[in-house]
Amino acid sequence: MRQLCFWIIALLLFSQSATDTIPNFTSPVQGTIQLTGTFGELRSNHFHAGLDIRGEVGRPVYAIADGFISRIWIAASGYGQALYVEHPHSGHTAVYGHLDRFRDDIMAFTRREQYRQESFTLDAELPQDSFPVRQGDLIGYIGQRGFVSGPHLHFEIRDTETDRTLNPMNFGITVPDSRQPLVRGLRFYELSERGRVLNGKDYSVKGQGAGRYSLTIDTLFTNQPIIALGVKAYDQQDGRPNMNGIYSLEIYQDSQLNFAYRMDHFLIEQTRYLNAHLDYEQQQKNNSWFQRAFVLPGNQLDFYASNDQKGRIKLAPGQASTIRIKISDHRQNSSELSLVIKRREGSAPLQNPVYTYYLPYDEENLIDDGRFRAHFPPGIFYEDIFLDYDLIEESTAGHYAPTHRLHRSTTPLHRYFDLHIRPVGLPEALRAKAIIVQCDDGGEPVSYGGEWTPDGRLRAPVRTFGNFTIMADTQAPKVTPERLAEDMRGWPRFSFKLSDNFPTRGKARDLRFRAEVDGQWILMEFDGLRNRLYHDFDGHIPSGEHQLVLRVMDDRGNETVFERRFRN
Repeated sequence: MRQLCFWIIALLLFSQSATDTIPNFTSPVQGTIQLTGTFGELRSNHFHAGLDIRGEVGRPVYAIADGFISRIWIAASGYGQALYVEHPHSGHTAVYGHLDRFRDDIMAFTRREQYRQESFTLDAELPQDSFPVRQGDLIGYIGQRGFVSGPHLHFEIRDTETDRTLNPMNFGITVPDSRQPLVRGLRFYELSERGRVLNGKDYSVKGQGAGRYSLTIDTLFTNQPIIALGVKAYDQQDGRPNMNGIYSLEIYQDSQLNFAYRMDHFLIEQTRYLNAHLDYEQQQKNNSWFQRAFVLPGNQLDFYASNDQKGRIKLAPGQASTIRIKISDHRQNSSELSLVIKRREGSAPLQNPVYTYYLPYDEENLIDDGRFRAHFPPGIFYEDIFLDYDLIEESTAGHYAPTHRLHRSTTPLHRYFDLHIRPVGLPEALRAKAIIVQCDDGGEPVSYGGEWTPDGRLRAPVRTFGNFTIMADTQAPKVTPERLAEDMRGWPRFSFKLSDNFPTRGKARDLRFRAEVDGQWILMEFDGLRNRLYHDFDGHIPSGEHQLVLRVMDDRGNETVFERRFRN
């Protein structure tokens, strides 16, 4: 019965798209579409939630259906400048990210809101009657704002009610693509009974032509009763060199489907489970992106089709199995990798590593020895953790606690955990400046901020393993004029570069800034990728002599004040 249910799920997965009825959406841009990123491809800590459509800055962007602008979102990172367009008739919302600018009336409203709130960042939810749109209406222009390496439109389609992001290729968007996916490597895993990875090894593949691949050796041998596989594979569309993500993957053991997924949809709130879907350690160490063809115990993604084995392959002593891996793109161009796996007779199973603390993935865990405390909530681990802990007494100047070496930063964590560290030798005058820092070997210290607990320890939420101690941040941010002069008549903008001694992560605050001209707030836009702060002369500063005051503050309240007179 369970095997029958698996086949039913797999049949449904590979026989229909994420929507029963496809709305009559049009393209968000005119002309041929070329992609620099596909839906669901692997990114740092998240799945790519849409399509990246190539285009020069200023290329027009259009509404795909009747609806209304429901949200305007502006930030230094992420999508930069984005519009959310709700389409009530179909129940979908389209997202347009990295826009250079919006349509004139939407842009004017945005500027008024930024000046009213005295804030560069903006998250404005709008009623239906604010900016209604018709299908094909101009809404904005392609840009490169936010965390991007080049100009493009990030385009998403979401289910409005559930916020599930959907593959836009299922809604009539077509891209020329006659190329088969590329298979670049295989990773072989040996697993415990609870599904924990005990060992992993890479194997090279070679192309046989016509989308067929094989290993460079005849047979993979294992000592373990339970094994699994991972694949490194990419897809390319016609006319583009980009190594984009694949659409679907199927694993067959002796001609029986063992595991499958198709990238039609995922919940936005589940996107960080990417770190369970891929081999996080290989990605961190070697920038090598292997997709697991099995489900780790703590992986909650819901787009897999698998039986009770969840992609694990069980072998009896001496048993050999033929494995076929099929990888496809959205146009059903496919490639296949075939191999044979055999379990040796009478081999001893691998043992768990030496460890300090055993942390089951399906339980709440707490470590507290008085000097440090780590509380791991349920759902933080993807598999059981055999945690390695060490304490290193510090004599380094500027360190106010021993270094607590908490396992390895190449082990992913899904949620934040509270880390408490007791200081040693911290002067009272520096308590307000104290921060928990991660200081892994060879890397610069990174601040997670911190607040004091009643028992005298510094606490900060952290979402990584690594080496942690306490330092003090007493240095104000650095403000460097980049494009600034006393006489700026005829200039389109002035700008600064910002820097700080401690980069921040977790819940620690990024640099905050406020600029005034003649005592009045002015809009300064921040390019987080390039650490550039700038003002475009937009009519809010009248011609004449003026006094500029720029204040920049870090997480610990250290402040730099820059003043300059200028003429425009």
